[in-house]
Amino acid sequence: MDDAKLTDAQIKDSNLVLWGDPSSNAVLKKIAQLQGSSIAGLPVKWTKDGLEFGGKKYDAATHLPILIFPNPLNPRRYVVLNSGFTFSRACASGTNSLQTPKLPDWAIVDTTVPPDDKFPGKIVDAGFFDEQWRFTTERPK
Repeated sequence: MDDAKLTDAQIKDSNLVLWGDPSSNAVLKKIAQLQGSSIAGLPVKWTKDGLEFGGKKYDAATHLPILIFPNPLNPRRYVVLNSGFTFSRACASGTNSLQTPKLPDWAIVDTTVPPDDKFPGKIVDAGFFDEQWRFTTERPK
């Protein structure tokens, strides 16, 4: 559905998969405006000038986040930031049972590296949140 047409009722009743960035997606823009307010936003600071996650900074022109997190607009539901499939073209053919996400809770992707048979671009960093949805240094094995 068009992000600009998403209703408050849909935000209340649905988990959201959001595409784009805060400048192109109305819901991401609304969430980004929560940053720095008394309401907790996403654990990523994302502007046209930069991307900051887990204390690290990335160039927003060449990096993007992929993650799942409680929706700051409705913490009883989840929000997923996505840029495309996280499984390979080889997995897309044949059986759809192979079309499962291949990343942990979050990842930072370098978009200057094209997707390959395993990843949606170069995975610069990836990991998990703890049980309270806080950033942790635990990394996938």
